[in-house]
Amino acid sequence: MRVRSHGAWRFRLRAVAAAAALAGAVSAVRAADSPPQAPASGAALPAEAVAESAPPAAGRTQAPDEQRWTEAALKEETLGMVRQLLKDLPNDAGAVGLMGTVCKFYGDTAEALVWWQRCLEIDPSRVDAYHAMAMVAWRKGEYQEALQLWRKACEINPNLQAMYHPYAEALLDMGKAEEAIAAAEKGLSIRPNDRENYLLLGKAHLQLKDYAKAADNYEKARQLRPDESRSYYGLAAVYARQGQADKARQYTEQFKKLRDAEDKARVDHRRASDYHARLVWALAKVRTDAGRLYAARGMPEKAEEHWRRAAAFDPENKVCRQELVALYMRTGRERRALTFAEQLRAIDPKNAVYHLNAGALLAALERLDAAEEATRKGLELAPGLAVGYRSLVRILLLRNQRLPEAKALARKLVELEPAAPNYGLLGEVCAQAGNLPGARAALERAMQLDPGNEEFRAAYRGLQGKE
Repeated sequence: MRVRSHGAWRFRLRAVAAAAALAGAVSAVRAADSPPQAPASGAALPAEAVAESAPPAAGRTQAPDEQRWTEAALKEETLGMVRQLLKDLPNDAGAVGLMGTVCKFYGDTAEALVWWQRCLEIDPSRVDAYHAMAMVAWRKGEYQEALQLWRKACEINPNLQAMYHPYAEALLDMGKAEEAIAAAEKGLSIRPNDRENYLLLGKAHLQLKDYAKAADNYEKARQLRPDESRSYYGLAAVYARQGQADKARQYTEQFKKLRDAEDKARVDHRRASDYHARLVWALAKVRTDAGRLYAARGMPEKAEEHWRRAAAFDPENKVCRQELVALYMRTGRERRALTFAEQLRAIDPKNAVYHLNAGALLAALERLDAAEEATRKGLELAPGLAVGYRSLVRILLLRNQRLPEAKALARKLVELEPAAPNYGLLGEVCAQAGNLPGARAALERAMQLDPGNEEFRAAYRGLQGKE
């Protein structure tokens, strides 16, 4: 279906803003059991190890030529790629840190520490390097060294959420329960629903014999993940200490049942684990991070090459595909962007933003039936997301269909996000539906919120004298 113009003041249909839509979803290397943390510089994180990020799932889809690569060839490909990165970006802290990450993945912790130390010599503000080194020290039982590194990281940037749980664990291991509580609470202030920090708070309050607070935190952890055993173990310990035998027995039984299931799942996962698949996955991940470094240094062609190769190697790598969608959106290559947007929808069909991005791209390509379907799916998954209403309203306007529904959606939009562009869109819907008083009222509100916007003024003038 061809797109028709409906007036000089039509807002140009845009793809969902990549920076906002994909924020937080694109991250480089993750610390163990921690959520992704975007580096301040936009470069790849020299986090504690690729090996301790989420491994490939058992039974993952393999790329067509994946098995052609031997383990030795995969390792050499990864190391060779990072060596080339270091040649292209000499003395780049992100590139140096990434080499440390790769060394750690391949088991050379001593060499990794050398690279991370060099990263800090180049850029002493790299909190992610301090965190990576602290994780190594913590795992070796060098708690004092780990604490010093984490404290240095906190001085530079107290908002790196990934470090607070292991930092609090180290404090607790050293018998500093009060300090551990403060660290875990700081982590929760950054990421409120972090189950690991609730578990740690339960353990710390239990050490301090503050049973009410211990039970409260264990219960919060249980609610966030009812099928995970550790919260039940903690609650059983709390009630046993208080002499509440029946409750302690109840939670102990639930703990044992869940632990048995977890043990079986671990055995099944080990049986299905494929070291070759981990190497392929790691190569794709490192290529993704290298692409981000090239992009941050103004080398988009090399970034694109790395992201495309990462996507070819790992059919389930979302980050490289997100980066490609964002790149192609920025450079007006909607058809290429749509290819990877559709892949993201297939990989993670419950992610509303993926459907909305695909819908916006389909609309830009004038495939309005498919655009409407994708956008409605996104809204179904995230009914409180304003950008979804904005996209669907624009699609209905372009189709010049179901204008009463479009007006209702536009009113919902301004309730969710009472911004000037949204009132302008409501005015456009009202005008197209023949409700000129409503259009004028909406545009008046848009002009109040954005007095200098000439587009709103021109649209308002165009409505004057019309009935």
